[in-house]
Amino acid sequence: MNATTQKVIETILSTDGSVTPEQREEILRACSRKTSAKPKLGGVRQAAEVLGCHPKTIYRYVRKGLLHSVRYSRRKIRFDLNEVEAFAMNGLSGARP
Repeated sequence: MNATTQKVIETILSTDGSVTPEQREEILRACSRKTSAKPKLGGVRQAAEVLGCHPKTIYRYVRKGLLHSVRYSRRKIRFDLNEVEAFAMNGLSGARP
């Protein structure tokens, strides 16, 4: 998102009395996230390294819907490492719905 659009959103949020400060911060955080056009894919071990956990924990997060995987075949599963890094930094708020 470019800077002009982000400024307009900030202005609208600051003038709207129905938006709480917590909601305002959450919206601005979501707007400031940078998404890359090309996902950085990695395996379960790489995702586990980023989060500092066991690979089985990654599969648990996928089952709970906290992380998303791309299955190329029965044994070849890849994760968007950008999403994993966002999850590592923001916890549950960094995960996609």
